Amino acid sequence: MSKKIVFKITDYIEHDFKWEEEECVKLGVDFFYYQMKESPPEEIIKNVKDADILLVNMAKMTPDVINKLEKTQVIIRHGIGYDNLAVEAGTENGIICANEPTASSEDVAEQAIMLMLATYRKIQIQFKTFEKLIEKGRLIMEDIYPVYRMAGKTLGIIGCGNIGSHVLRKMRYFGMKILVCDPFLSPQKMNELNIEHTPFEKVLTQSDIITIHVPVTEETREMFNKEKISLMKKSAIIVNTSRAGITNVFDLADALRNGTIAGAGIDVHPSEPPPPDYVLIGLDNVLLTPHLAWYSEEGGWDIRYMIIDDLKAFIKGKLPKSVLNPEVLDSPKLRMKLKEE
Repeated sequence: MSKKIVFKITDYIEHDFKWEEEECVKLGVDFFYYQMKESPPEEIIKNVKDADILLVNMAKMTPDVINKLEKTQVIIRHGIGYDNLAVEAGTENGIICANEPTASSEDVAEQAIMLMLATYRKIQIQFKTFEKLIEKGRLIMEDIYPVYRMAGKTLGIIGCGNIGSHVLRKMRYFGMKILVCDPFLSPQKMNELNIEHTPFEKVLTQSDIITIHVPVTEETREMFNKEKISLMKKSAIIVNTSRAGITNVFDLADALRNGTIAGAGIDVHPSEPPPPDYVLIGLDNVLLTPHLAWYSEEGGWDIRYMIIDDLKAFIKGKLPKSVLNPEVLDSPKLRMKLKEE
């Protein structure tokens, strides 16, 4: 009799795993879950080193941890970003690393659009203006001037993959000119989306609103720094629902204080939770949300279904839907025995 597959979870946000437990019983899989988001490496290693397939949310999967995973063949990141997963260490150990990049695409796109609208229409100042209206008995508009309409303006989308393409689709109804910066899109995809690639600096100089939808890589890290932000219009705003590392928050804060740009809507932060002295706190022209762009009830169930689909694929000797390190598939160290179609 063959040994049961062991599926383990390092940490989680779900309220319960009743559905997953039932699915694993049907599949004949041993299922275990832990809450080790802030746990030291030693505890993570002790609890999950014997997992065949491992699901990670926010626990830090450093090279030291991955090097000690004795049996693990696949690590799945619960969601889109994978900053906490040392993919190169996975490759070195013959472990397939994967994520679920489409689970919350609609939700993040909606949050980005909310931040665009709220920031461009200066919602925070509108709230304060309303308070003054009640206090003074008359409308005082000096604090909010000027406000511009979005129709007829230019939207710049940085990255037009799963999320950026949803933003593109939804924002086409706002009567804006849309520029897309994504040199990695295939000609087929650009044709499908009816777009063309616009160079980054041209997007910076021409856009009234810029929304960011790229992962953190060597090329994108702090791509919004003092030099690049200075190219933007003084009336422009930045929205970031992607990753904090894309912007230099100190340069962004300076630009917002100095009037280099008009505003920002930010859902992702260098440390979470941010410290009380976080450089973006307290600025009237910044709208901050607590990295919840990904969340909705529907999105939460989407990702649960996707993870179990990847587990079912693993059982059949098939790859997860989104492999982060395809180079491992040609490695002699590859642990998973893939079955031919």
